Amino acid sequence: MPAIASCCSLGWQSQEVAMTSGFWGQALHLWCWQVAGFGLLFAAGGLAGADAAAGLYYWLVSGRQLDAGAFDAPGMRSTLGVMGGLMFGWGVSLIAVYRAVGADVRVWRALGWGVAGWFVVDSALSLATGLPGNAIANTLFLIQFLVPAVKLGFFSRETASRSPA
Repeated sequence: MPAIASCCSLGWQSQEVAMTSGFWGQALHLWCWQVAGFGLLFAAGGLAGADAAAGLYYWLVSGRQLDAGAFDAPGMRSTLGVMGGLMFGWGVSLIAVYRAVGADVRVWRALGWGVAGWFVVDSALSLATGLPGNAIANTLFLIQFLVPAVKLGFFSRETASRSPA
């Protein structure tokens, strides 16, 4: 356990991180922080009085039909809190992976399948429930992951043989 804690601490960087600290590696790292940040934004929506940012997000993606007032529906605040907590945890996990292995193709190719799974499920349900704006936001968020991923070679034929996924 101490090895895991030390590899993920703020001061430790693997050789992989040093090798991927260029622009695209940093873009991937920023995307990880965005995942965690959006998690906190949604988690705050679970608390009346701290829900302004989540309310603005829903107002924008709903075509100005929903705002923070919609969070008072039964179960909505707890759902936002759980969703935000999960997304925050996902983001923190991605940050830890990045700090441990940098942009290692073998790891991020596998994580890319998780990102794809999130995108398909979340976007399909957004469309099915009348929130196409969220599917558009998801697409922009996916592009922010895919551009660095492609530039770093996560999905190239050359790296496919080195990947567990």
